Amino acid sequence: MRVDRQALLGIGIALLTVLCSHAAQNRLEPLKAADLAKLMREAERNDARAETRLGIAYQKGEFVNQDSLEAIRWFSKAAKQGDLAAEHNLGVMYYGGAGVPCDHSEALKWFEKSAAGGLAQGQFDAALQYEIGDGVAQNFGRAFELYRDAAQSGYSPAQENLGRMYEKGEGIARNLSAAVDWYSKAAQQGDAIGQFDLGVLYFSGIGVPQDFARAAELFQLAANQGHVKAQTVLAEMYELGEGVPKDDRSAVTWLQKAAEQGDAAAQNKLGFHYFNGRGCLADEAIAATWFAKAAEQGNHNAQSNLASLYRLGRGVPHDLNRAYMWRLLSLQGTHTRQNAELRDLAAAMSKGEVAEAESRASDWLESHRRTEPRTIEPTFVMLH
Repeated sequence: MRVDRQALLGIGIALLTVLCSHAAQNRLEPLKAADLAKLMREAERNDARAETRLGIAYQKGEFVNQDSLEAIRWFSKAAKQGDLAAEHNLGVMYYGGAGVPCDHSEALKWFEKSAAGGLAQGQFDAALQYEIGDGVAQNFGRAFELYRDAAQSGYSPAQENLGRMYEKGEGIARNLSAAVDWYSKAAQQGDAIGQFDLGVLYFSGIGVPQDFARAAELFQLAANQGHVKAQTVLAEMYELGEGVPKDDRSAVTWLQKAAEQGDAAAQNKLGFHYFNGRGCLADEAIAATWFAKAAEQGNHNAQSNLASLYRLGRGVPHDLNRAYMWRLLSLQGTHTRQNAELRDLAAAMSKGEVAEAESRASDWLESHRRTEPRTIEPTFVMLH
C-alpha cells in the first residue's frame, strides 16, 4: 500500500499562547470587553506585555476597530523593549503585508530576532523560511539548527519537522533512529502530523520493525484529530485488513471524513465504494459525484472512472463528449493516442465532437494550472 507523506509547512492561522519556558501550545485567551480599558492603561504605561496584547487586539478587531497600523505601532513599542512575542508578531505582519508592505525577508529578520531570544515559535517560523527558501536562499543546515533549538524546548511541530529532516537527510546526515525519536516526542504530545509520520515508519518498517497494528494505532490518533492523510490511509487499512480487522463500513466512515475535507484520493475511493456497494448502499449517482469532485482536483484515476460513467451512462447522463474529455485528461503524460478506450470513443464520435472534447480538455488544463508558491502560515504569539 502506498502511503503519502505530508510535510508541515506552517500551522493554521490562529492566535497562540507560547510559554517561553517550555513552548507549550494553548489557545490565546479571548480579550474581554471589561479588560480593554485596563489593557490600554497598562499599554500607555509602557507595559510591554500589554502593548503586545493590544497590538493583537487591533489586528483582530477585538472590541476596537480593526486597524493594522495601530497593531504595528503597539508591536513596535513592545519590540523596542525586547518583547520576544512582539518581535515575532512584527514578523507575522511583514509576512502577510498587514499594515506594512509584504516583505518576507523583513519578516525573517524579526522571526530570527525572536528566535535568538529563545522563542520557539520564532525559531520554528524562521526554520520554515530557510527550509523552503522563502524570503531567503534555501538553507537546510540553518533550518535544521533552528528546528533543533525549538524542538529541544519541547515545541512539537519543530520536533516533527526535525524528525523529517533526520529521515530525509536534509541539513544533517540521515539518521532513522533520530527520526523515530523526534517523531515519537511529537506524537506523545498529541501532534497529529508527528503521529502520522511515525505511523508511516511503522507501516513501512523504516527505522523500526514493521508493525501494522502500531501503525494503525498512530493513524487512528491522527485521524481522530482530523488529519486527512491519516484518515485516508486508515480507511485503506480497514479495506485490506492490515493492522485492523477487515471492515468496509469503517473504511467508508474514514473515507467520508477525508473526502469531506477535500482529499482527492479519498473522494475517488469513496466513489468506488458507492459504485460497488462496499460498506454502503450502492448508489451510482453518489459515486459519480465523488468521482467528479476528485476529477476536478486532477486525480487521474477519478477522471478515468468519471469518463467510464459518462461512456456507459451510469450515475450520469450518457455523454461521449464528456467521456472523451475526462479520459483524455486522465491520460496526461502518457501516449494518449495509443489508448484503446480513447480510440473507441473517437470512433463513435464525429470529428467535430472529438475536436470539441479536446478543446474542453485543453480549457480545463489551462484553468487548473497550479503556480502557487510554497509559503508558511506564521501565527501571532503572546508570552505569559
